[in-house]
Amino acid sequence: MKLIIGGAAQGKRAYVKTAYRIAGSELLDGERCPLLPSRAAALDRLHLLVRRALLAGLDPAVLVLRLVEGNPDIVLICDEIGCGIVPIDPFERRWREETGRLCRTLAARAGRVERVFCGIAQTIKGEA
Repeated sequence: MKLIIGGAAQGKRAYVKTAYRIAGSELLDGERCPLLPSRAAALDRLHLLVRRALLAGLDPAVLVLRLVEGNPDIVLICDEIGCGIVPIDPFERRWREETGRLCRTLAARAGRVERVFCGIAQTIKGEA
């Protein structure tokens, strides 16, 4: 599994399509895909899947780790949402914290972690 992180609109999706040769049809969108997708080469907007799971009363870590177990070569793409002002709304804080915890778990398990900034990838973990 590979984890790609970075700020919004920094070119993560385009980078993954090019670097990992993943077609748009193979790329799930965390905002619209099933809460428990079964097969995927890549999942974009992981942070939105976490939000949807929380709103549905589900544990996002269980859902995502199950997806990873069934797709060990999957590329996960997540916006960094933990920077900046801490939200006053309790749900927004919980979403931010759950996403951060999940990304820590995923990064520990990932064979490769990259941060994309301005379309340029920086390897955080794994071979460059």
